[in-house]
Amino acid sequence: MAEPRSSAGALPASSIASGRRRHGGGVARSGRIPAGVIVVACGILLYGFLFSGDFLVASVVVRGTSLGDPAEVATVADAIGEPIFSIDASQAAGRVARLPYVERVTVRTSFPDKVTITVVERQPVLAWQAGGQVWLVDTRGHILTGSAPVPDGVPTIVSEMDAPAVGGTLDPAIVAAGVAATQTLGTVSTEVRWTRDDGLVATLRDGRHVILGSPDRMPMKLAVYQTVVGSGAAWQLLDLREPDRPYYK
Repeated sequence: MAEPRSSAGALPASSIASGRRRHGGGVARSGRIPAGVIVVACGILLYGFLFSGDFLVASVVVRGTSLGDPAEVATVADAIGEPIFSIDASQAAGRVARLPYVERVTVRTSFPDKVTITVVERQPVLAWQAGGQVWLVDTRGHILTGSAPVPDGVPTIVSEMDAPAVGGTLDPAIVAAGVAATQTLGTVSTEVRWTRDDGLVATLRDGRHVILGSPDRMPMKLAVYQTVVGSGAAWQLLDLREPDRPYYK
């Protein structure tokens, strides 16, 4: 026997109950957490893990410095106190590489809180003394530092010119000429100067002076010096600015 409808056309109670059962079953099926929500949640948790205060860089080890200051290297790398997973090793190495005494550098991070910086320094070939201070210079004229002691075997040129600045450069030709002159003169000289008027001038232990002049033709000038010394000629001043026309008196 058919169930009666209400005057407003409402569905019978049995139909409503059936619909509720079907609707309730749909809720049960859609109650699973979507995969996208899980991925986002995991990402948030991972971010919190990686950048939490539990993994801040506490130790920066600097290797390979003799001219440079390890504390300066560590400061420039800008790693101490930063989350270990946020350190970009290539960017840190780029900052350190801009230090004037650094030839090349590698930066390595180690979990949980250590950064190791390995530096290969430029090698000084000349000490340049001006204004009461000494600067170390490499073969390309880079001013490496103005604070380190002069290494053994590195000759010194005393300059009458203005003091240079760390990170600046000297003329590589002057550097090469100064190195060649000090090597040739050896212990015979007490001082080699770079003067405003005469270029390189050497003072010998016996009080004699050798004017070498500008850096050009320095090998020829030094060869003429050795020839004159070997000849046994007496002189107090030897002018080699024009090596094909040496003058001595």
